Formats: sequence, structure tokens, C-alpha cells
Amino acid sequence: MSGMSTSVALWLGAGAASTVWLAAGWRWLARLLHMLQQEGYHRRYFVRWVLRAGRRHQAVFMLAVFLPLLATGLYAGRWTAWLALVGLVAWGVVGLYWSLRFRAPPAKQPLRWTPKAILLATLVCLLVALVTAALSVVGFQVDGAAGGAMGLSFGLAAGLALLPAFLLAATLLAWPAQAVREAMLLRAARRKLRASSARVIGITGSYGKTSTKEFVSTLLAARYRVLKTPKSYNTPLGIARVLLRDLRPDHDYVVVELGAYGPGEIGRLCRLVTPYIGVLTAIGPQHLERFGSIERIAAAKYELIESLPADGVAVFNADDPRCRSLAAQTAGLVIRYSVHEPPRIDVDLAAVQVEHSQRGASFTLRDRDGARQPVAVELLGLTNVSNVLAAAAVAQYCGLSLAEIASAARRIQPIPHRLQPIDGAGGVLVIDDAYNSNPVGAAAALSVLDTVPGRRKLLVTPGMVELGERHEAEHEALGRRAAQVCDTVVLVGPRRTAPILAGLRAAAFPSERVVVVTTLAEATERLATLLGPGDVVLFENDLPDTYDEAA
Repeated sequence: MSGMSTSVALWLGAGAASTVWLAAGWRWLARLLHMLQQEGYHRRYFVRWVLRAGRRHQAVFMLAVFLPLLATGLYAGRWTAWLALVGLVAWGVVGLYWSLRFRAPPAKQPLRWTPKAILLATLVCLLVALVTAALSVVGFQVDGAAGGAMGLSFGLAAGLALLPAFLLAATLLAWPAQAVREAMLLRAARRKLRASSARVIGITGSYGKTSTKEFVSTLLAARYRVLKTPKSYNTPLGIARVLLRDLRPDHDYVVVELGAYGPGEIGRLCRLVTPYIGVLTAIGPQHLERFGSIERIAAAKYELIESLPADGVAVFNADDPRCRSLAAQTAGLVIRYSVHEPPRIDVDLAAVQVEHSQRGASFTLRDRDGARQPVAVELLGLTNVSNVLAAAAVAQYCGLSLAEIASAARRIQPIPHRLQPIDGAGGVLVIDDAYNSNPVGAAAALSVLDTVPGRRKLLVTPGMVELGERHEAEHEALGRRAAQVCDTVVLVGPRRTAPILAGLRAAAFPSERVVVVTTLAEATERLATLLGPGDVVLFENDLPDTYDEAA
């Protein structure tokens, strides 16, 4: 093979293989960026996902480096050019095979191409281009055009193998610009809120935040103009954007959900919104893996109460022992609510005579002065009654009478994916509790399933996440409780749900009535063959894409 034809052949081989790998690399970058976004751009948890769920696909990119490296090594002279070309073709075939086989699981929350995501993707592409160009130039200097082709292929392979590292590096490179932009947004939102006469109601807790926020907004809307953060917006930027876009001079109240993945985050949110009323719904092991201990979770949630002004109002769930303890150490005005039977004597608002039906609940509101008011809501479960009671406590402080609260409560609708009853096909009742799950919520959902009349009771669950050292014990307890209530149990994700299966077996639940699948899509397919008229199926939790065992 002549020198010219050698160079042309190697450039064609390198170009064709590189095109295949560029397409494959873009798909993998989009997947990596999606998972980083799902983890709230927390680098630590992104690395955990790569090592746990993404390692198979990343291994392909790491191993693929050796094929162009081998081709480069074989190209020791003109007589080995064909061997080098074979190596390049093999590299392209591996890329094509991966592209054909790779199927990202259907995303529950698709990748959002926000300005931040676009910036990170652009920086990663620039880093890959720099590595590719650098090695191509080195190859060209060593052996002319043919060496440049070999350097191009090896440089691109190396760059794609380093995509996770480059994405982490991009977050660091983008941080200064992002920090300036975010500071400007937060400052503008803070300025607009402080110029308003609206009082801010902050709501936090290990669970029940979103439902309580919705219920508070519904009750207060009976008399006041209310702005609430939509869906589960509970981050500084999300809240800031809502304030800048939607806050009007005539708003009386702003109801804000405050979430946290670590100590100090709720405090930072409170410095943005300066709440006057703070509601603490519960303290539990949700995100225990991230916080490290229940005590640190309690301290993080209490940052809301600590941020209240001297004349502020702290509202606590008196049925939660940790909330009761925090309420006892809180100075200033404290309001306690409870659904406990018999009623606690130290609470300001209680729900008594609670009754449940297939479509809702009824109870009697009783305040500290002994006043009573019947209330009916189209909500399932005692946890939802507790959330309504929290909202009622806030509304009563804000001036609504018990009668007004009861009237407004009739307008409360089930929150999607939170114990939401849905009429399914063929006379099947679906209880959709798929948004999130925790030990208390799962137990409450199973209690609802137990009380709802039906021919057969079915549970579909992937289990719970971020329970840390309590993962095994809490899931075994869930399995034991499910064995008492359910006729059939469908477990999604064999590795994560193994402790639930152990709990079912410990309770002597028949193995033929347990179905184990890998994805929710498979579970849905199996349900089509299992369900019949009059059956009730509970969907308990639907994990983020980062926990998909088919990833």
C-alpha cells in the first residue's frame, strides 16, 4: 500500500468509526446529563449512579479505548497499515453494536434542556474536542497524515471514555457563571418579596409537604389572594422564578414548600423567603442515607422554625414524637395539631371521630376552646386527614372560622400520585401513591388498601430509597405488613426489593402470589393478566430514573 493510499484508507476508517462513536457518545452524554439533573446536580450522588447503575455502559466506552490504541500500536510501518485499519473497523463495529443495543429506560422525568444543561453539554463537547484535537496533532507530527488519523481515533475514544469525568469537570467550570446568575436571580426575588405585603407560610417535613402546601392554599383562598409554589418546587432557583414571575402586589399570602437534601439548605431557603408561619409536618427516615442520622434530619427541618421572627408562628404535628419534642423547645407562638384518638389534651386543633370510605374521609374538627365542626374531604388515608388538619390550623390562625374551613375543605382535591383514587379499566380501583414513599406513608397506604372494599387487593412497589442502615429492616416490615393485607404483591427491581420478599416469606405469604419484575412497564404488563373486576391495586412509590435497575 502506497503512502498516499495508506493515509486515505486510515482517514476513511478513522472518520467512519469516529462518526459512529460520536453518535453513541452523544446518547451516552445525554443519559449522563439526565442522571446528573435528576440528582439535583449533586456530584457525589451522580458518581454513585455511574458506579452503581451506569457501570455497564461506561465499561463499553472504557474498553473501546483499547481498539484504537491497538490500531495505533499496529501501525508501526506501511506493511501493517491493513492491520491498523482492521482495528479501526473493529472499533467502529463495537460502537455500532452499542448504539443498536443501548435503550435508555423510558424516563419518568425527561431531560430538561435548561440553560444550565446546555452549558454543561457544550463544555463537555469542548473538552472531548480538545483531547481529540490534541492527540490528532501529536499523531500528525509523529507520522504525518496517517498518524493524524490514528491520533484522531484514539483521542476521540479517550475523550468519550472520560465523559463522566468531563461532565463533573464541566460543573466546576460552569460554577462561577452559574453562581453569579443565581445570585442575581435570588437577589431580585428577595427584593420583590420584601417590597410586597404578603406574609410567607413555609412548609417542610420528611413527608406531607406538597399535600399540606396545596391544602393550605385551598383553604386560605376562601378569603385571601394566595400564591403557592407549583408542584414540588422547593429549591432556591425554583422558588425565585415563581416569585419573579407570579408574585403580585395584591397577594396576601405566599405558600412555599421547603425541601432539603442536607443541613443548611432549608436555612438558605428561609433567607430567601423569610417565612412568618412555619409548618413542620413530620420527621422520619426519608433521605436518611444523605443526612446520616434522624437527629440531623430533625435539625435540618427545624431550620425553618429557627428562621421565624420573634412574633412568628410555629405549627407542629403533635402525633410525631420528634415534632412534639421540637415544639416543646420552641419559644414564641406554637400551634399543635393531632389526629390521635383519644384526642391529646395539649393540642390546639384535633380531628376526632374520623371515618373512612372508598372515596374519602369525614371527621370533626375540635379546637382548644371545644368548638366542633364536621368536615368531609375527598381524600384517602389518615395521613391526608393529618395534612388537612395542618392546613386548618394555619387557616384558623389566619382568621378563618371552623365553618369557613369546613366549607373550603370540600374544594380540596386529591393530589396526583398521593393516595389518589382512580377508576381503572374493567372495574378496577387504582390507588395511586406513586409519587414518593417512606415507612410511615407506606404503612398508611397499606391501611387504606386494607379498608377499601374489593374482591382482591394487589400491591405494586419498587420499595423505598435513601433509608441508609434502616433499608433492610424497614423493607422487611413493609413485606410483613403487605402479607397481612394483600392477595398478590408485585415487586419492581429484584435487588432493591429483596428485603420485602424476605418479609413476605417470614410472614408465610404464598410464593406463587409474588411477582418480581425489573421495570414498572413489566409490572403493568403483568397486571393486565392478574387484575379482574372489583380488584383494588395500590401503586406504592415510583422511583426516580436514577434508581431504575434496567438503567
